[in-house]
Amino acid sequence: MQHIITKALALASALSLCCSLPALAQSRGGGAPASAADSPSTPTSGAPRGTTGLLGLRPVDSPPLISLAEAFTLAASESLDLRVAAAQLEASRANLTKAWAVLLPNISLGANYTFNYPEQTAEFGSAEQNAQQALLFNSIADMTEQSAAMNPDPRAQRAAVERAAELRKAANDIARSEPMDITLAPAHAVDGNLTFAMPLFNGRAFPLLQSAYGGVEITRLSVEQARAAVLWGAAQAYLQAVATKSIVAITDEQVASTKRHLGLAVQRHEQGMLTTLAVERADLEVRKAEQQARQARAGLRAAKAALAGIIRRSDDFDVEAPPPAAAIESTAGFEELLARAYGQRLDLRVQKESLALADRSRAEAWMRFLPSFQLVAQGRYTSNTSGFSSNPLAGAVVVQGSLPLYDGGMTFGSIAEADAKVGAELLRVRQLEETIERELRGTLDDLTLKWENVDTTAGLAGLARKQAESAEELYAQGLMTEVELRDARFGRFAADVDAARARLELELARLGLAYALGELPHAAHVGDAPLAPVSDAERDAARATMDKVP
Repeated sequence: MQHIITKALALASALSLCCSLPALAQSRGGGAPASAADSPSTPTSGAPRGTTGLLGLRPVDSPPLISLAEAFTLAASESLDLRVAAAQLEASRANLTKAWAVLLPNISLGANYTFNYPEQTAEFGSAEQNAQQALLFNSIADMTEQSAAMNPDPRAQRAAVERAAELRKAANDIARSEPMDITLAPAHAVDGNLTFAMPLFNGRAFPLLQSAYGGVEITRLSVEQARAAVLWGAAQAYLQAVATKSIVAITDEQVASTKRHLGLAVQRHEQGMLTTLAVERADLEVRKAEQQARQARAGLRAAKAALAGIIRRSDDFDVEAPPPAAAIESTAGFEELLARAYGQRLDLRVQKESLALADRSRAEAWMRFLPSFQLVAQGRYTSNTSGFSSNPLAGAVVVQGSLPLYDGGMTFGSIAEADAKVGAELLRVRQLEETIERELRGTLDDLTLKWENVDTTAGLAGLARKQAESAEELYAQGLMTEVELRDARFGRFAADVDAARARLELELARLGLAYALGELPHAAHVGDAPLAPVSDAERDAARATMDKVP
């Protein structure tokens, strides 16, 4: 009898697995498990990440009903994991501004104040030097006039006289000029500069900018993968809760059946037809059935708590059996399903972007051999106008160019590294292609098996129920022993549990096929549900929680 109880509660004990839901799309490519019922798990907001892993909900008087469609909507819009991923997407988009910096101009303004002690000056010229220079110029003028007087050519004579007059005028100007004081380092000086630098050509900038946009696209696709994984986890948790609820109903029916049997046993004991030991055994069966019912209810609470972590609920709620999932496997053949997977699988799109990033990294490495040009314009201001220049403003425009000749082999190493990365990404494409085909074949095979299990277990459950009802009648007529009746009842109980588990596994397998095709968000009718950014209230609450941590 103990092995029958263990089998009956097998599904309830499996509820502990729904506390760790299928892995996020990053870790397994967004595909469905080979077996929709025995899939690896995904850490979501509802997954236990701390101590005991035991979860619970606040009890309420009238738990509201949440359908599977509502659970999908809540999971797609309220999941903390998805909101964190969306925040990371915004952070990656902000990095695009950094990427554009390699093509846009840089403008900077600088200023500084300098105090010099002592002030440094220099004197250019003196009165004595000016007098000597004036005397020299006058002497040359005298010699020029004497030379002109001895020149018989009137035209040459007039030219010499004009040069002598110019020399005498310069001598007079020098004699009247004052010595010049030049300030080399004034006591107080204010300087400023405005610099404008504009890249004219940099071959590396273009693949780097494209890679930045590719990184944003990969992050966006990863958010969508995470959404599909959260929906898959919500589907698992919800169907586990529904299955456990059916087990609760089965155990309640078992409790009622054992109580009826106890009443009949007591009646027969009073009639002298049964021993006291038989009555005690019947009473023990009632207690065991009640214990099974309590365990089933505990499993139901655990299953709903796991689901609540995904849809962000703290109060108790109820679930119901969802309508059957679409039978995708009956609408298309394998080749058509494979083509649909290639068109909709997010992991394929992520891999396509990853391959493009690798190609661009190789192009960027080759671009390092190209020259680069930059335009630099600079304006300068200084308060020191008593120095060599009296103009406080100055400027310059420079066109800079550089051609890399040899960088120690770094560029060649980058090219070899980029080629290796491209090769690795191409191999990942082949690996993903083979994985998708195997997943689809395995999921379709699993669906066929689940269909057979549903038909078989349903037939067995109906037969076990008829046998149990016949056993009740025969026992009431005294034509069947108590042991035979008990075995018939537990047989019906185990058959009902197997039938409930088979229905659960079929629904999971169908949703698993939608997940493997990349169609789960569409099948869940959630689309691109908006994800709210962190609110001020959430910021304050989070910091208040951290303030409690020593």
